[in-house]
Parts: sequence; C-alpha cells; structure tokens
Amino acid sequence: MFHIDTSPFKKYPNYRWLYTGQMVSFFGSMITYVAIPFQMYEITKSTMHVGMLGIVQLIPLVISGFYGGALADSFNRRKLVIFTDIANACGNLFLVFFTLSESKAYWVLYLLAGLMAVFKGLERPPLEALTQQLIDKKDIPKVSTLQSLKTTSGMILGPAIGGVLISSIGMAATYAVDFCTYSFSMFCLLKLKDVPELKEKQKPNFATIAQGFKYAIKRPDLLGTYIVDMASMTFAYPSPLYPALATALGGAGKLGWFYSAPAVGAFIGSLTSNWTHKAVRHGKMITIAATVWGLGIIGFGWTGHFYLALFFLAVAGFADMISGIFRATMWNETIPEEYRGRLASVEMISYSSGPLLGNTFMGTLAEGVGTSHALMWGGITSALASFAIGYSIRGFWKYRAVR
Repeated sequence: MFHIDTSPFKKYPNYRWLYTGQMVSFFGSMITYVAIPFQMYEITKSTMHVGMLGIVQLIPLVISGFYGGALADSFNRRKLVIFTDIANACGNLFLVFFTLSESKAYWVLYLLAGLMAVFKGLERPPLEALTQQLIDKKDIPKVSTLQSLKTTSGMILGPAIGGVLISSIGMAATYAVDFCTYSFSMFCLLKLKDVPELKEKQKPNFATIAQGFKYAIKRPDLLGTYIVDMASMTFAYPSPLYPALATALGGAGKLGWFYSAPAVGAFIGSLTSNWTHKAVRHGKMITIAATVWGLGIIGFGWTGHFYLALFFLAVAGFADMISGIFRATMWNETIPEEYRGRLASVEMISYSSGPLLGNTFMGTLAEGVGTSHALMWGGITSALASFAIGYSIRGFWKYRAVR
C-alpha cells in the first residue's frame, strides 16, 4: 500500500539531479512562503494585508507566466531555470537586508513579493517542460507520483521548520536559509548532461503565446482541470488566516503546524497513490477530490479544537494531492512537445491563481465576518462550485485515459 516506484531515478540520471536540486529549493521556498506573511502580519496586524499579498503576486505571475511558457518553447530550458534561480536568490538577500534594517515599511514586502513572483512565473514553465523532456512518456505516471512526493515533502518540512526558524534564529536568518537552497539547486542544474535540444523552437512573441492559449481552450478536458482547481482554491484557501490563528494560539511555534497539516495529508496521498496509475476517469476523480477539499475546509472552520482542525486540514490536503496527480498525468500524457512550455504556463497560472486569489478573498472576508465563518462559507462555496463546474464540462467529466 505504502509504496512509490523510484525506478525513474535510476533510469534517468539527469532527472535524478533535477529532482534533488528542486526538492531542496522547494523546501527553502516553503520557508519563505511562511515567513513573508508572518512578517507582514507582525508589522500590520491585519489579515487583509496578508491576503493582499495574493493580488500583489498574482498580477506579475500571470504576465511573466505566459511569457515564461513562450520562452520555454524557444530557448534552452536549463539555462532559463538557472537564471530564475539566481534572480530569486537575490530576492532572498533583499529580504534579509530589509529585515535587518528593522523597517516597518510593509510596502517593501509587497514589492519584493511581487518581484519574486515575476521570476517564479518565468521559472515554472521551463522547469515543468524540462522535466518532461528528460523522461519517456510511458514513465509519466510514475514521475507524476514522484513530483507529488517532492511537493508534499517540502510543504511538510518547509513550513514546520520555517516556524521553528522564525521563533529561534529570527526572520533574517530564516530568509538566508532559502538563499542557500537556491545555491544547491544551481549546482544540481549544472550537473545535467546531454540535455536533448528542442526539435521545434517557437518565437517568444504574442502570437505563440496566443497559440498555446487557444490550444488549451479547444481542449475541454484540459480546460476542466484549470477551472475546477481554480474554483476550489479561490473560495477556500485558508493560508492568510494562519498568522492570526497562530498568534491567537501562542505565536510562530503554532504557525508551522497549520501550513504542514495539509501537506501531511498530501504526503499520505502520495504514498498511497499507486492506484492512480490504473485509474482512467481522471476528470471525475479531479472533480470529486476538489469537492472534498472544500468539505475539509468547512470542517477546519467548524471545529474549535486545535488537533481536530489539523485533521480536517490534512483531509483537504489529501484530496488536493489526488486532484494534483490526476491533473499532472492528464497534462503530461496528452500535451504535444511543441506546446509543453506554453501549456505549462497556463497550468502554472491556473494552479497559482486560485490560491493567490483565495488569499485576498479569505483575508478580506475574515476581516468582515471572522475567521471561522469565513472558512465555513468559503468551504461551502468551494465544494458546490467545484462539483457543479466539473460535472457541467462534459468532455472533462467523461474523459477516459488510454491505458
């Protein structure tokens, strides 16, 4: 039951190096993911300001994400990822300097979060496309599971250790840890050998970006994966409320538990995901899993018990991981090589937009009705919208993979 096929590591040495570097880098990114909102809340004491980080990151992410997809289908993908790693590492250094200055100018956090979102948008498409470039199509289901394991491991360890680091060594040193993880990632990227060249290169302009977008719209099965995921996250993303909840319960030591609980559920989802390799009704499974995410957030808002709240977050995280595995398998099995970069940008924007919009929605809603009511009403809306949308897109709901 608890078994993951690790044969791609032995079969593809380049993929092993890429995976190792990105796992460490993602671990560091999750530390910063916790630190910036907590620092914002410490300065402003406002969940609305924490939530507004979502909008500040979303706009540059969308713009750079589309262009990053076009670049990924035009240039050397490894070099693009190295460049963005360097840029994000510099962003961490600026966060270190800002923290050491003891400034209360919270707009600087907005600025740095937005700039780092630009480079995240440029990085994700070439990184996703590079991963698929290094493996054979028949091994995609196995790699999808390994990718989910990497993500969940970082989401568990990163926030948990991030909370410990903030409370023990301070905010500046916490950001410095993330800087070191980018250095390791660049070392691993330089170890890749004989990366295959793109067979067809596209010009990185508006026309090629539009081609990728039009391709996605013409595929109802792909369109469903984007819209259902966005709906589930936009209305029920609890993260902007974690700093306030942690502060009420005793400080940064509690913060990591809230971030890690969904990741624990997702980790269990990864470990038990062998059954997904044989499943063929991907659209239906994504819809059901997205609906369960909303139900988990309802439970999180309903209970006033700390450990029961963590359980409901874990249920939500489990469901989100199952949805993510099926989404990744659908994308990687059906998208042609020449569209991988641009479609990876569409995927990234849909995957990121929901949480970022959800940050703003949930943070603002909580200012008006309180944290518990915001979580419950958001969860109800998320569950209903996810199921209704998934069921109504018939090409998505009836999608059947070829095995």
